[in-house]
Amino acid sequence: MKILAPSQLQKADAYTIKHQDISSWQLMERASLTALGEIKKILIEPKPVTILAGSGNNGGDGLAIAYHLDKLGYEVNVLVLKYTPEYSKDCKINLDRLQAKTEIKVEEFTEDSNLESLSFHSTIIDAVFGIGLNRALPEFVQKVIVQANQAKATRIAIDVPSGLFLSELTPENSVVFQADYTLTFQCPKLNFFLPDYGNSLGQIKIIDIGLDQDFISELDADYIFVDQKLAKTLVKPRKRFSHKGSYGHLLVIGGQYGMMGSVSLTTRAALRSGAGKVSVLSPKSGVDILQQNSPEAMVIPSTYEHAISTVQLDFKPDHICIGMGIGSSSEAKEALTYFIQQADSPMLIDADGLNLLAKDKSLLDALPSKSILTPHQGELKRLIGDWSDQYDKLDKMKQFVKQYDVVLVAKDAYTFIVDKDRTYINSTGNAGMATAGSGDTLSGIISGLLVQGYSSIQASMLGVYLHGLAADLWVKRYDENSLIASDIIDYLKNAFSFTKK
Repeated sequence: MKILAPSQLQKADAYTIKHQDISSWQLMERASLTALGEIKKILIEPKPVTILAGSGNNGGDGLAIAYHLDKLGYEVNVLVLKYTPEYSKDCKINLDRLQAKTEIKVEEFTEDSNLESLSFHSTIIDAVFGIGLNRALPEFVQKVIVQANQAKATRIAIDVPSGLFLSELTPENSVVFQADYTLTFQCPKLNFFLPDYGNSLGQIKIIDIGLDQDFISELDADYIFVDQKLAKTLVKPRKRFSHKGSYGHLLVIGGQYGMMGSVSLTTRAALRSGAGKVSVLSPKSGVDILQQNSPEAMVIPSTYEHAISTVQLDFKPDHICIGMGIGSSSEAKEALTYFIQQADSPMLIDADGLNLLAKDKSLLDALPSKSILTPHQGELKRLIGDWSDQYDKLDKMKQFVKQYDVVLVAKDAYTFIVDKDRTYINSTGNAGMATAGSGDTLSGIISGLLVQGYSSIQASMLGVYLHGLAADLWVKRYDENSLIASDIIDYLKNAFSFTKK
């Protein structure tokens, strides 16, 4: 799914209105009714609702929702925050309808109003400002939003939480509506996935309001949202007449004394992802651990007891995954350098391997084309340097990828997968994944796909999606607090099944 800029969405609105021969009010009504369907799912049963509406088109959406909730028997009150002298045309139509055809109490507030005694119902729906906000909220609106955020209520934002900018970064310490749910129209927005105000959105629900798909398909998009629909197109079916050699031979290199858990997780995840064969090069002290934990894998002992080393292989792996738990010793760097020089296909480098690359940038120049680097945010900073803000970070990631011809999987609450052509943002995952070994598991999944013949960008997109989906499916049955990396591996089977529905 494309992630479009506000200007592109406004053009899509205008094109849809013209080519579907509808009015702007009819499109607003369509959007409001679609949002209403999601609101009913959230509330389950009718509960008292407070609508915060602005005087622009986002406010028009809120007033339409108020009208339809009233018709369904909900108790509704409306607080109109009139931040402009006049209402927008469609907002005024919906306000007039509300006042003429319902008994809903509509209170209008301006900058001169007394805001000391506002009361809110147990559900608050925010429809004050939409995608066009490019300045701080008016002071009186800020006061109302602060009170709404403090209220004990379920908070739902329509399209965008009021106070969140989309065409630029939201200024630090801005007042933003703290939503439990954000019902956003047609497609997600880039700023939703940036950490500064990402916690303001709650659960994001993307609702299709019927904008012209032919027009949208022609729009350029630098960012793509990896959702279930896209993930399903990436999965390669296995052939009936095939064998383990049909699905590649992966070499995993990792571990040191006391750090064998990471490479064990990577190995198990690669096998569970469908790799035909997995061999593991580990310290001698880790051989028994690996054979006990992953009996399906073949283990190659290092020449060192407690660290990895260079070895002469009696086979040629299709791809190499290296870095988990290897440490930063001279022996580790020697081995990393050797295998980079030996590789003639994309590698995946993670963890300690990334830190060694950051210390010696000449190794980056030697990487095979389309190698995959999977840093968390600290490792990313060591690779690309510090950034002044989130847009600067995105620019630096794109420059890094072009300079070294790699795929960058920047792990975060929303993982960004950066290729030289565009950036993909993953839709799956949860806070339970903030646990030791989660990243090692991801390396195994991506490598396991890569070795089966997926391209680097395909393996990265699908691997990150499946990784997060496995965690989501586990959490759906249990909870975030108790999730560990092994659970993600165990639930990969469920994740693969889910992509085939």
